[in-house]
Amino acid sequence: MIDANDNDRGHKIERDEHAEREDFLNYNYREPIDLAKQSIGIFSGILLFSVNFSDKLGGIQNSPPSYRYVLLASWTFMLISIAFCGLSMALSWNSARHMLWGQNEVRPPRRSRRLSRLAANCLTSAGIFFVLGLALMIAGGFMSSVVRPA
Repeated sequence: MIDANDNDRGHKIERDEHAEREDFLNYNYREPIDLAKQSIGIFSGILLFSVNFSDKLGGIQNSPPSYRYVLLASWTFMLISIAFCGLSMALSWNSARHMLWGQNEVRPPRRSRRLSRLAANCLTSAGIFFVLGLALMIAGGFMSSVVRPA
């Protein structure tokens, strides 16, 4: 004979799991994906602007080699930040996939949370690399305006 308390407990567990999945998809999936998409747009725009106008604004042809290395390092950091944003998007999607379709696994929420934390760490790393690239770009602009070859 099935007890009514067991049936209520089963419905409560099912509602809790559904609420957990909804919260995960709203906050741990959508927000990092949106942030990564916006960051990719901003980072790539700044990178393309600096690459296209490096000769006109910074005078890369007449500048010392150290300026070129600083500018190349800046562009490298920008590319790394874009790559980390893409990796974050992939990890976020993978975490949502485990949350939604991992019901047969023993602990799908645990794996989803771990992947979501890894995606957040990738977004943080992308921001750090972007700031480093931007700082190097500013330093390179300062070098090109102050230091002129003889």
